[in-house]
Amino acid sequence: MQKLRFYINKQLDEIMAEQFFDKQGGGIDFGKGIIKLHPKLKSVRSFKNIVQKKKAIHLYFDNYYRTHNIAINRSIQNLQKAWHKKEEEFVKVTENFFGGFHFPQGKYIAYASIINCNPRFLDSKTFQFFYKKPLSDAIHTVAHELLHFIFFDFVEKKLKSEIKDLSEDKMWDLSEIFNVVVLKSPRYQNIIDRRYVLPYPDHKHLLPQFQKAYKNSCDAEGFVKRGIVIIRAKK
Repeated sequence: MQKLRFYINKQLDEIMAEQFFDKQGGGIDFGKGIIKLHPKLKSVRSFKNIVQKKKAIHLYFDNYYRTHNIAINRSIQNLQKAWHKKEEEFVKVTENFFGGFHFPQGKYIAYASIINCNPRFLDSKTFQFFYKKPLSDAIHTVAHELLHFIFFDFVEKKLKSEIKDLSEDKMWDLSEIFNVVVLKSPRYQNIIDRRYVLPYPDHKHLLPQFQKAYKNSCDAEGFVKRGIVIIRAKK
């Protein structure tokens, strides 16, 4: 895997804010989270006119980035420095867990964001991280998103027949619970502060089954196969 790079992309941030205003997942209302961080955007959420909504978001983000430029750049620099100290070990541990399977090719860019939604983009191998997160939490975000990249590439190439009947929602459930259990395991104890490895509210009831499946698995493939059985039975 090439070294992860860190940048600012205000335009992407605006697009994600617009998309996440009305998005919910795993028991979390992302729109409420955005408004909690940026109360001035509360009225924007109710705009019916798309052009008006985009313009209002753009004006707010333009001003915020201008007035918080130093803090955002400092956050990027601090995370980049901290992550690059852990990156080599993370890649080694992860690829070993996946039986020697390597991270897929991609851009590998982390974009700072002023909203705490942290989306990832599988096609380009890029993602966002909330710039105000404590450093240890931001490191967890990086590891979490990178783990998604190898997970989805692995199951598409190695377990295509096993996942063919899983819906997009169930694949998302599987990937998120997989990440929580794996990153909270002793494998990553020198890389991740496990206090920040938290499941989505809607996934908590499945954790005991997944934790048992993890303990009974020798590697990622075995764990994913057991996880697929659990997710397939989920109502």
